[in-house]
Amino acid sequence: MKQYILLIFISSLLLFSLTFSYSSSHSKETHRKSNIVGSTVDDQDASVEIREKLDEKENVIKRNFNHPYNFTEAGLADLLSTVYYKVGKDITDKSERKVFWDEELQNIIPPIISAFSKANDSQDILVFSSPHHDTLGHTRNYFSMFMTNNELNIVFSTIKSKRSWLTDGRAIQMDTYHRDSNKRIFKDPLDVKRSSRWSLVPMEGQRLESEHQNWLIIDFKYYGDSKLFGTAGSDNVSDNTSDQS
Repeated sequence: MKQYILLIFISSLLLFSLTFSYSSSHSKETHRKSNIVGSTVDDQDASVEIREKLDEKENVIKRNFNHPYNFTEAGLADLLSTVYYKVGKDITDKSERKVFWDEELQNIIPPIISAFSKANDSQDILVFSSPHHDTLGHTRNYFSMFMTNNELNIVFSTIKSKRSWLTDGRAIQMDTYHRDSNKRIFKDPLDVKRSSRWSLVPMEGQRLESEHQNWLIIDFKYYGDSKLFGTAGSDNVSDNTSDQS
């Protein structure tokens, strides 16, 4: 009996170790070409990070983002509340659903606004959100945001992913893992084009990037001359980001 219990214990420990090793290696692989220069929130419900992508020589890839950018809370809330998705072909219910809960937006919008006001024209905003009030259990959204000209780009790596599974279903992610490790099991949003489980649904004034089901572009010209949604900044704010420990 003792030998049986010991065997079960060793098997469980081995499974845990293999799963943890997979997550760790996957984390380094998917984000090895990124440099996180600062964050505006990092807690159990969300993280908002300012990131720059690196080339093969570890140099910052020059972008032409319209950053820094200054949003209003009401304006950004209106924009994000119009982001919809539908589930994959293998799921019967194909109705359109909102990506973000109202309470989730209240939590992530202030740090997103802060990040946009600090980012430069080569830095995007990485957002991880895990609203724990979801009746279906802990779900997670992971996405990149950036401004080009007068358009807001939102690129998703995962939408409403269950907390207990990896996005590709190959291994179980234990709830005891640190939340940051949970975040890093997902691919870099800018390295993703589609998901077998979901796709974004453009509303009026929105479109998908060519050959992408996960990249939504919101054109501010659709909203007329309203100043509600934000203005481009002009200051060099590279020294204003909080360094990562």
